[in-house]
Amino acid sequence: MIGGVSASRYHELVASSLRQVEVHSVAQWALGDAVLEIEPMREHGGHLRVPEDGQSVEDSLKVFAEEVGLSVATVRTYRWVAAKWPAERRVAGVSWEVHKILASAPDPFEVIAHPPLNERTGRRSWDGEAAKRVVGWKTSTAVTVEEKVEAVAELVRDEAVACRVAADLLKRREVAFVAMRDTDARYMVNEIQFEQADEDDELDEEYRDVLARDNEEEAGGDGERFDDPATAWSAGGTVRWNSPI
Repeated sequence: MIGGVSASRYHELVASSLRQVEVHSVAQWALGDAVLEIEPMREHGGHLRVPEDGQSVEDSLKVFAEEVGLSVATVRTYRWVAAKWPAERRVAGVSWEVHKILASAPDPFEVIAHPPLNERTGRRSWDGEAAKRVVGWKTSTAVTVEEKVEAVAELVRDEAVACRVAADLLKRREVAFVAMRDTDARYMVNEIQFEQADEDDELDEEYRDVLARDNEEEAGGDGERFDDPATAWSAGGTVRWNSPI
């Protein structure tokens, strides 16, 4: 079973869906070519003056979007992708979505000609996630080490969460060993250790002052020291217990 269907039914659904994706891509290209014909892409460098009896590009896109029942943003995207991929450069068998993503690559025509290896199928092919990795976009599923690190970093943006995760991870010997090989991490840990030691010394001094005042009060102010056998205090990092003996 795959999901809620048998393996044979699953493969039937995949084959049928591939045909639907191809049909859908054909429709998207057709829409893009249509709106591109209505409003060809213009060179950058300033807005063209709109004739008094004419429409701006945005106006034309809005009218077309209303006519075909799509949003202006969708129509605008179809037009942009169609302009980026002339008909002779489009690759059969590769979805319109992949073309849209790879349009942002430095050399999209070269990139699309070399699909990556799909480790699950053992074949070289394009899908949305693979295309996003090529152009450096965030993927929906973390696969590579870099993507997993980025996903974890996103989860520990909260300081409280980061502190708990870091403390738990450093209890793992192999993690602590690798972390201490990082110069910046080791320097930060050492710096915090010194700061913590200074804070502990300040607390010890404050506690000793409080203890001295308590002794004076217990002695009735005559200067005689009284040591409570149940009192413990820390000095120099060592716990010392006062004894009545």
